[in-house]
Amino acid sequence: MSFALSLLLASAPFSAQDLPAPEPSCNALRPALPVGFEGWSTRVALEAGAATRHAPVLAVGRAAELRLVPLDRLAPAAPPTRDLGTGTNAGVALFQVTRPGTYRIALGGPAWIEVVRGGRPLPATAQGHGPACSGIRKIVDYRLAPGRYVLQLTGAATNTLPVLIAPAPEGAA
Repeated sequence: MSFALSLLLASAPFSAQDLPAPEPSCNALRPALPVGFEGWSTRVALEAGAATRHAPVLAVGRAAELRLVPLDRLAPAAPPTRDLGTGTNAGVALFQVTRPGTYRIALGGPAWIEVVRGGRPLPATAQGHGPACSGIRKIVDYRLAPGRYVLQLTGAATNTLPVLIAPAPEGAA
């Protein structure tokens, strides 16, 4: 391996161990991503907050690789609505909605998603999975009005988690 390649690999913001291994049948495929998730594979590395006052701001439409904290260090924006077990990871991030509508939150691994406003978790309107081989593990939809929200992620087995928030296409849930 060349010295330059070694330096490049050593400076990567997150390791391959943090990402799930692709299914063998996915090696030659490039699946079509859902509308709004075209930037899924181009992520910015961010440190998730252990509390909202230290939370990064996620840009709607831009993917991030959130580095999470141990669940026991989280000061949640709202009490988690699910028993998460011990030894998992969590984090919070802020995001701004400028137009009312349905917004989709995609994760690249298993974790519990809650959108919080005013100290209360909001109800999801739909949930599902991303396309096979896309790296999108789940997508959860929320109907949101303009304003600032807290994305609260809990119960993650890994210490990093790919995330993207995007407006749903016209005519979707």
